[in-house]
Amino acid sequence: MSLSLLPTAEPSRSGFSSAPRSSLAARVGAALAARGVSYCQWKGHGKRERWERGRGDIDLLIDRASWADFAEILGAHGFKLALPPAGREAAGIVHFFGLDERRGELIHIHAYQRLVIGSPWRTHYRIPLERELLASATGGGRDEAIFPIPAPELELIVLVLRLTLRHEVRDLLRREPPRWLDGALTELDRMEERATPAAVAAALNRLLPEVSTKLFERSRSTLLPGCPAWRRLTVRHQLTRALRAHASRPPVFAGLERLWRRVRPQGQGFVGGGAVVALVGGDGSGKSTCADALTAWLEQTVSTAHLHLGRPERSLLTLLVGGVLNLLRRFRAFPRLVAHLDLLRTVCTGRDRYRAYRKAFRVAAGGGVAICERYPSRESWAMSGPSEVQGHALAAQSTLATSLRRWERSLYERMNRPDVLFLLALDADTAVARKTNEPADYVRERARLTAAADWSGSGAIIIDAAQPLPHVVATLRAELWKNL
Repeated sequence: MSLSLLPTAEPSRSGFSSAPRSSLAARVGAALAARGVSYCQWKGHGKRERWERGRGDIDLLIDRASWADFAEILGAHGFKLALPPAGREAAGIVHFFGLDERRGELIHIHAYQRLVIGSPWRTHYRIPLERELLASATGGGRDEAIFPIPAPELELIVLVLRLTLRHEVRDLLRREPPRWLDGALTELDRMEERATPAAVAAALNRLLPEVSTKLFERSRSTLLPGCPAWRRLTVRHQLTRALRAHASRPPVFAGLERLWRRVRPQGQGFVGGGAVVALVGGDGSGKSTCADALTAWLEQTVSTAHLHLGRPERSLLTLLVGGVLNLLRRFRAFPRLVAHLDLLRTVCTGRDRYRAYRKAFRVAAGGGVAICERYPSRESWAMSGPSEVQGHALAAQSTLATSLRRWERSLYERMNRPDVLFLLALDADTAVARKTNEPADYVRERARLTAAADWSGSGAIIIDAAQPLPHVVATLRAELWKNL
C-alpha cells in the first residue's frame, strides 16, 4: 500500500488536533469541583505560572473517600499514573502526568492521601492534619483559583515544619546558606500576611500539641537570614524529637539506592506499563531531530531511553571485525576472506541491534519509554534489516556464509513489533533538499523504499514530515501520549 492511501495525522495551525481555550489544570479543577471531590492544594499554589507550564508539580491532598472520583476524573482528562523507583516516595503518595495540548507540556500532579513531609530516603513524618486541611479548604474550580486552598494558619504550620526538616549537616560546610532559603523566605512572608500568630498558636495547641508554640517560633527563625547553620541543625533535631510519634523510617538500603540513582538517574515509570516507540522513515524525514525532541520532553519526569537501532552501539566483537576488514581492504589481500568478514560485520551489526532491542524492551518493562530510531520492523528491512534483504555482502558464498545469514536473519525475526510505530512520510524531492550531506540518488532510493513498503498491517501512525518541525513534534507528542 502506498503512503498516499494511508491516513495521516493532520494537526491544526497550532500543531494539535484541537486547541482547548482553558489549560488542562483549569479543566481538571472545574471537573473536580463539579463532582464535589474533597481535596486541596496544600502547597505551591502561589507558583501557578510555573506548574501550569509543566515546570513543577501540583501538590494535591485528596480525601480518601473521594479518591475513586479523583482518579476517574484524571483518567478522563488523559492523565496517566506513574510511580517512582523503590525508596523514592513515601506510602500514600502517587504521581499523575497529563498532556496539556495548548503548550505540549506534561502536567505533573503529585497526589497525596496522607500528608507526608521530609525526604522519603530519610526518616519522614506523616502530619495528622489531613481532615483539618480539607475541611478548611476554600475556592477552586475557577480561573482565579483553580484548586481549593486550606486555611492560611494551617498552611503556614505545614510550611515551617517541612522547611525546617530540610536543614542538613552539610550546611555546616557551606559559606552561604542553601539557595532554597531565598524562595522559602518569600513564601513565608506571603503566608504570614494572611495568617495571624493567634490563629497559628490556637491551631498548634488544638491539632498538633507535640509542637509547642516556642518550638514553632524557633523553627520559623531558622528560615530567616542570619540564622547560623549550627542553630538550624539544633532546631531541626528538636523538631524531629517532637514529631517522633509520626516518624516513618525508609528501607534499609534507601540511602544507597539514592546514591546509585545519582550515578544512573532514573525517572518514574507508568503503572500501566511503558512503551517501545519506533521512528522510521527515509533520510531527511527528521527521525533524529524528532527523537531528540521526544526524549528531552519526557526524560525530566519519566524513565526514558533514546536508542538508535540503525547505528547501534558497537560491541567489542563488531569493532574487532571491522578493524581487520578495513586493514585487509587497504592491502587488497585475501578477497575471499574479505567477503566473509564483510558478511560477518553485518551479522555483528544485527547482533548489536538485537542488544539495543532488548534494552528498549527492558526499559518498557520497567514502565519507561524507549525512543528508537530506525527500528528494524519487517516493513523497513530493506533499509535496516538482514544483509540479504538489503543486498549487502552477497559475495560470500559458502556453507559458513549460509549459516551466518541464517543466524543473522533469526536475530531480526526475534525482534517483536514496537508498541507505537511512527512513520515520518516525506516525498523524495523534499528529502533531497533537506539531506544535503548525502548523495541525492541515495536519498531518493531511501524515500522510494519507504513509500513502496506495505505499511497497512504494521499499525503505523503516519506523520506528514513535510510540515514545519514544531507541528511534527507537536503531533508526535499528542499521538504518543494518546497511545501510551
